[in-house]
This record gives sequence, structure tokens and C-alpha cells, in this order.
Amino acid sequence: MAMLSLLVLAVALALAAPDWTDCPSPCRCKWSSGKKTAVCKDAGFTSIPGTLDGDMQVLDLSGNSIPHLPKAAFQSVGLINLQRIYLSNTGLSEIHRDAFKDLIILVEVDLSHNEITGLHPETFRGNERLRIIYLTGNPLRQLVRAQFPTLPYLKTLELEGCHLESVHREAFIHLTALETLNLKYNLLHNLSEAAFMNFANLKTLVLDGNPWRCDCELRDFRDWFLASKLRSVSLVCSEPERLSDRLWEDVPSEEFACSPKVFAHPQNQVQAEAGGNVSFGCHVLGDPEPQVSWLYEGYPINHTWLVVEAEEGLLDKWANISIFNVSDADVGLYTCVAKNVLDSASVNVSLVLPEVVTATTLSKSDTKIVWWGLVMVSVAVGFSAVATVIAVCCVRNRNSNQRRNMKASVSFTDQEKKLLDVSIATTTDRGTGSCEALGPELDIMDPPVHITIEREPMPIAVFPPPPEFSGSAAVPAGPYGNIFISVSVSRDPSIDVTRCPDLLDLPHRPKPVYHGMATLPRRPCAPPPYDNMGPRVTAGGSSTLSLPDDTAAIVTELPPPPPPPCVPLTPEFVSL
Repeated sequence: MAMLSLLVLAVALALAAPDWTDCPSPCRCKWSSGKKTAVCKDAGFTSIPGTLDGDMQVLDLSGNSIPHLPKAAFQSVGLINLQRIYLSNTGLSEIHRDAFKDLIILVEVDLSHNEITGLHPETFRGNERLRIIYLTGNPLRQLVRAQFPTLPYLKTLELEGCHLESVHREAFIHLTALETLNLKYNLLHNLSEAAFMNFANLKTLVLDGNPWRCDCELRDFRDWFLASKLRSVSLVCSEPERLSDRLWEDVPSEEFACSPKVFAHPQNQVQAEAGGNVSFGCHVLGDPEPQVSWLYEGYPINHTWLVVEAEEGLLDKWANISIFNVSDADVGLYTCVAKNVLDSASVNVSLVLPEVVTATTLSKSDTKIVWWGLVMVSVAVGFSAVATVIAVCCVRNRNSNQRRNMKASVSFTDQEKKLLDVSIATTTDRGTGSCEALGPELDIMDPPVHITIEREPMPIAVFPPPPEFSGSAAVPAGPYGNIFISVSVSRDPSIDVTRCPDLLDLPHRPKPVYHGMATLPRRPCAPPPYDNMGPRVTAGGSSTLSLPDDTAAIVTELPPPPPPPCVPLTPEFVSL
């Protein structure tokens, strides 16, 4: 009875266990090619579903929107028995390096037509049973060194339309069992044959649809590809223009060439020292090997003192030139020229000598003299400025006192004439003033003071002359004007105007217009009366400052001397 109970319980449990074919909608689970298959195409999933049976061997999620695969994306939902995974057209752009972790029996992965821009080199590590990888239609752009980990059973790699611009020569180094490689419709200009030397079992290599540049960088691969048994479709040159649209097999190997390129080293201008040595050169690239030569000012170099050294037999070489005992004859333009069967190129290098600039320097003694000279000049300028200020102020004070003490337009008595300041003097030819009587302290001015005694042009407040003047025959009768004294002082910005306001604030007078007359008329050419006292130097005819008295009559009775000859008027000083 107990045994029967156990049997019934086992049957009940078996009937209660869910069937793997009971897939959650909208997936469909079925047998396909002897595999448990879950078809979930266009089902609206955004991640790997977690409601599928763990025994599923094939999972098709094509057409869903799954932007990224996180770490252990399948292992985390119990799908560790997957052998084939299809994720085509899912918008996938990011794949974690451990997304396929623990899928040790995985043999095929389809990641085609997604947005994958980069694939980590460790992405498929641990999936050693992989045989097929589809990456078609992803913008990968490049394959780096060891792009794929060790996959000893990988047979097929599809990289069609992946926008590949470069493939590292060791990108497939770990794919030793590869048989089919599709690089169709990419952007490849060249490839290295070394990238395929590790494929002992390679049977198909699809390369058509790439813009091949048929130059020296592609020559070796072209020769290897044409010699191999992998060619199924003829390849066509896209560049250069002279080989455009020509088949590889129709272009001789030597025409897969590179034009020379020349670079100056160390720079395009080299400076040398006169009498010294200098070396410079050019870096040359080109295939076939270019021939290198140097020109000096456009002509081949044939100077015996120039040494040209070039490395022969290299596609990348240097051509150096050395010049010993540099002189002006070596200065100029040097040109490095490289030529091969395809083209020629050149670069210019200028050799210059430094400019020699000479300058006169002072010795210690000369320098000391210059410094002492500067000191003396500074001292002299300082004293001159001080003397100028003192002189101007003195003139102001003296003239101010004179203006206060002098009566305006009055007749002079004998005593006043006798005591009249002899410092006011004038010349008898033009009436311009003189400042010689003002003292030696004004000699530094040029001219410091102008004193003019002139007649007032208008008869305003005119007084009759003194009796002594009217009774003399030597002085013409008539009214005389006032005495005008004008002082013109050059304004010095260094002078404190507050000290001399009545002089420095006066407006500058224009250049005086001379009327041709002074206070006293010019002496005629006829000889004056002789009075035994010599030439007339005072208003009274006396050479002394004493007032005239009775003795003057006695003196005038002396016999006259011989008359002097009539000579042109010369400036004389007359004291009033």
C-alpha cells in the first residue's frame, strides 16, 4: 500500500511540472533542428526575458529593442544552456565584456545590423566553442590588435559593411581556425598581408566593395592576394587617379608606388658660426626608393668642401650635408630633391650667419669723465635757474620802487635832474632801451629787461621843458612827452609766480614800433659849442653831477677847439 502511494505521488508531481513548451506569450517554444528553441522575434522586449525554461538551446530575440547587454545577461536569468543567440536589429549599442559569461557551449552569435561602435577584445572570452560570429552592419570603424580572444574553433567571421577604415595587422592573431572572412563593403584603403599569414585554413576572403588606394602601401598585399587561391572576385583601384577603375591584376606591381615626400631637418633655416662646422639634412620617404640630391642656389653642388651623405636602399632615409669652416661663400639656399619613377619632391634649407653688430663702449676713465660732465652740467643748470629767478625779482623790486618814487609828467628842477637815476639810459639812434646799468646780475638773461624811453604819440598832459632846455640852441624847442619804461620778462615755468606777481602776470607787449625819436633829439653834424668840459654828456652840458652855477659862464668864454669831423651817428648813452 505504501509503495502504491509513492507511485501515485510521483505521477502527480510529474503531471504538475510545467512543460518547456509552455512559453510565455508572445514567445513560441518548439523543437527546431533537434534543439529546444524559443522564438521571441519582435515581441517588444527591452531586456533578456527571465520566464523561459533553463533548458532552452536557441534564443531568437531579433527585432526587439534591447540597447545594451549587461554583465552575465543570460546567466543571470538561468539561460546557461544556450548554443545559438540571435540579436539582429535590436538597436544594440553597448555590450559588456562579460555579457556572455558561462555560456560554455555557445557556438553561434548573431549581432548584425545594430549600433555597436566598439567591441571589447575580451567580449567572447570563455566562449571557446564559438564557430560563427556575425557583426555585419555595425559601425565598428576599426579592428585593433587582438580584437578577438582565443577562439580555437571559430570558422566564420562576418564583418561586411562595418565602416572599417583600418584593420590592425594582428587583429585576427588568435583566430587560427578561421576559414571564411568577409570584409566586403567597408572603407579600407589598404591591408597588410601579415594579417592573414596565421590562417592555415583560410578558404574565403571577400574584399570587394572597398575604395582601394593602389600605392606602395598596398603593393605587398596585392602581390600576396593575387598569388593566393582566395581570389574569387577581381578587385578594382579607386586611387590614385591615374589608376582609377583598373583591376589589380592589370596594374604592374612597380606601378603600385608612392611619390617622394621630403622633410627638412632640423628646420628650414640653419644658423652657423663663421669658421665653424654645420650639418643639416632632409628626411625622405618614397617607394620605389627615391634618388636624393642637393642643390645650392638651384645648381648641383660640386664644392669639394661639402660632404653629402645618404643612406642607400631604404624607403625611409636621411640625406645629410656637412659644411666645414663656414664662410660667407657658403651662405645661401640649399635644396634637397628626391625623385623616383612616379614623381619628385623638394624642400629648401637656408644657411645663414649671425649678424655682427659693433658698438663703441666707454672705458672706465671715459665713463668717469662722462659722469663728472653730467654732474657739472646739472649744477650749472641749477645755478642758472636760481640766478634767473633772483634777477627777475630784483628787476621787479627796483622798477617798482622807481615807479613809486617817480612823478608822472612833471618838470624837472635842477636838483631833480641832478639826482635823476643814472641807471636809466638809452641810445640816441633808435630809442631802444638798455639794461647795462641794472647790474651784472642780469647778464644771464637774453635779453632780461627792455627799457624804452619814448615820446607819447598823442599830446596828452604835455608839460613844457625845463628852462635849461628851452634856452639852449642845441636842443630844439617843443613839447616832450612822458618817460615810459616797459619791462619784458620771459616767463619761466619753474618760477613761482606768487613771488613776483606784478611782473610775471603782465601781458607780453608786441614788438615795439620805433618812432625814430628819443627823449632828446639827435645831435647835428655841426660842431657843438665848446665849453672846455669835453663832449656833452649831461642835459646841462656838464660832465659832472653838480648843478650849474656862475662858473659856467667863465668856462664858456674859453677859445673853442677845432671842430671835429662830421661822422655818422653812433650809439651814445645819455643820462637824464
